[in-house]
Amino acid sequence: MSDKPSYEMLEQQIKRLERSIQKARRAELINRTLFYIASDLAACDCLAGLYASIYKRVSCLMDIPNFFIAIYHKDQKAIQYVFRRDEQADQPPEWIYNFLEKPCLTGDVVINKAPLLLDEQQLLDLEAQGRVVGQRPKNWLGIPLMVKNEVLGVMAVKSYTNSVKYNEEHVELLSFVSDTIATAIEKKRAENELSKAKERLARSQKLEAIGTLAGGIAHDFNNTLSVTLGNINLAQMAAVSGPIKEYLDDAEQSVLQAKNLASKFVIFSSSSAVGIKTHIDLSGFITDALAELEQEKNILSRLEIFDLPPVIEADSQALKEALKNVVINASEAMDHKTPATVTARLYAPKKGMIVISVIDQGKGIKSDDLEKIFNPYFSTKPKGGNRGTGLGLSIAWAIVKNHQGNIQIQSTPGQGTCVDIILPIFPKDTPKETITPIEVKPKPKRPARVATRKPLVLFMDDDAMILELAEKILIQLDYEPVLAKSGEEAVEKYRSCLVEGKIIGKVILDLEVKHGMGGEETMEKLRVLNPGIKGIVASGYSNDAVMENYSFFGFSAALSKPFSITALKQALENL
Repeated sequence: MSDKPSYEMLEQQIKRLERSIQKARRAELINRTLFYIASDLAACDCLAGLYASIYKRVSCLMDIPNFFIAIYHKDQKAIQYVFRRDEQADQPPEWIYNFLEKPCLTGDVVINKAPLLLDEQQLLDLEAQGRVVGQRPKNWLGIPLMVKNEVLGVMAVKSYTNSVKYNEEHVELLSFVSDTIATAIEKKRAENELSKAKERLARSQKLEAIGTLAGGIAHDFNNTLSVTLGNINLAQMAAVSGPIKEYLDDAEQSVLQAKNLASKFVIFSSSSAVGIKTHIDLSGFITDALAELEQEKNILSRLEIFDLPPVIEADSQALKEALKNVVINASEAMDHKTPATVTARLYAPKKGMIVISVIDQGKGIKSDDLEKIFNPYFSTKPKGGNRGTGLGLSIAWAIVKNHQGNIQIQSTPGQGTCVDIILPIFPKDTPKETITPIEVKPKPKRPARVATRKPLVLFMDDDAMILELAEKILIQLDYEPVLAKSGEEAVEKYRSCLVEGKIIGKVILDLEVKHGMGGEETMEKLRVLNPGIKGIVASGYSNDAVMENYSFFGFSAALSKPFSITALKQALENL
């Protein structure tokens, strides 16, 4: 009997050897794929590039004409499709919310933390239940992307024909590479977030520096305008009628326009703050803002409101200005021919936030211009009559920042732009002092008053020209002025008048004094001397917290510089 192996035995050995070689080659291919994915993590500049690279690498392992990657946002229980390659045009929306109540295939993978392989009959049954979103494939395989036993997202393949059929072997293959893919995505997301945080910090620091400069210039500019407007008003009182009176009226209007422009710059100042925040109905607030734009500027928009909290805490007027500015920009990008789309929903990436998105189908913004889009006076619009001031987005950014929010812009040249206004539902308490109304103590017995021909008014300002002008104006208004160039001097003169038996019942105090005590502290000290004193706070910083909430600081009124003689007269009479 021969020891030589039979033909059948040789054939079996050859087949075992072929299978062994195939496994070795497959293992080598898988290891090479994993190596490439790890290398792509460092080579790719962005997540979109990494997703495309993952698709390319996985395509080397198996036939995948249709492929997607979806990210799971646990806080909002939402799924975001971040990468797609699909033969069909009928695709699921970018975001899927409430998939626990409205089940879908991708959501099933997230919930069960396990692969899901479905054949044609199973997909038919699930489509009848409404669980298949978009065009129904003939074969579907979803693999969870896991990091530390938590679902990061889902990687899925599907086929619309019977030429490609996925089986358990493909489940094993994709499951094997899924850990490396999930880790690569998580690291790249962390890198991107860090990079974006650095960019936001650099942009914020740059704009804050511009803001400090702009606010300071605006403050000094308003002081200069105060002298100009005051002298114009005095001249108007002398020129009763005729062409000179008309010239002066025109000059007054020009100064008031300059004041309005300066007020926009004050918003950028680090000392600028939003007003009192209240609970506002967000849906009604957005609807009202868009209705006002349509009525005032004939700007049309389409509003879509999704899941929103009943109220948020914000300064309604400031936030309305920010939203209007962004919508105006979007409408201008489309030459006011097409309504902008405005959507509002909970912000999926971060709990406790909402996002208002303003979308246009305009020309888009070049990537080089995106970095400059919030700079004051920067505009992508050509020079001419339709060019705006370039302050709209800058003001919107400042307002949103003061609400502890953020503005993000995504734009594709030739397709359009999406501006996301991201806001906290309830902003965290800031380390600022809690503002409480000042108690008015019972009036002490006053010393005997010395009769004077005119009522006394104390006027404090550190600008010599303003003091000189104020003296003329107060005399013209039939008051006796008491002038001081600092808070210390104001308190001392007030105390001297009390000793002489003279009562100063009204004071006008400049909020900011360069070399001395400012209006806020001065008012506190004067109220100690006379709790019944009536004060007006004046400043070139119209958005300062003391100006907007003057009664909390013991004042009875506020005047934004420059103010007219008429405004001063009215304020004094109302005290």
